[in-house]
Amino acid sequence: MKKVSLVIIFALALAVGAASAQTSTDLGTWSSIQLVKTFGAPYAMARLEHRSCDNAGSTECWFAMAGGGYNFNKWLKGDLSYEYWQIPAAGDMIQHKAVFCLTETLRRDGLSIALREKYELAYNPDADSFSNTLRTRLRGQYKSEDSIFTPYLMYEFFSSFDTSKWVRSLHYAGTEVNLGGGHSLDIFYMYHIYDKGGLTAACHLIGLGYTLVF
Repeated sequence: MKKVSLVIIFALALAVGAASAQTSTDLGTWSSIQLVKTFGAPYAMARLEHRSCDNAGSTECWFAMAGGGYNFNKWLKGDLSYEYWQIPAAGDMIQHKAVFCLTETLRRDGLSIALREKYELAYNPDADSFSNTLRTRLRGQYKSEDSIFTPYLMYEFFSSFDTSKWVRSLHYAGTEVNLGGGHSLDIFYMYHIYDKGGLTAACHLIGLGYTLVF
């Protein structure tokens, strides 16, 4: 019953978010490669991601990330990272980001619920300006011992510390695929809702990620 209730809550979040969007015409893709090296409780990580827009015909942005973190216990971890962004869709704007995350995960009988709080401090060298963003993400997923698939639903909300306003929200439905030996894929559909000149806009996204943990 609890598992059914969780699915209903996430489905309602997806539906409410979709209903609030005024436009939904674009289709894009997000693709990524991520490496995670564990050293017991500490870990190091690196990621390269590309995002397309204009019906997957143009590059919206790409970024590279490097960082490290620590598993404090079975349910809490934190990490720090640096991200370099290039955004052709915004006139080849460059951004440097310092990112801090805390993730709390509760697990029971194959079901896990994770709450992540992410703070981003972004610097734009062309404008010589800083921006501060808080991202709150809720993720629920279910793992069966006899399956390589781990389906999940996920919702992420962005708010600006500078303007105290909503920036965007991401609504995911996807699955992780365990390929064995630390290799895995992440396949998802996302409905992306964002502010566009004071109006609410949206687009559809298809994502594919590869992760190696070693």
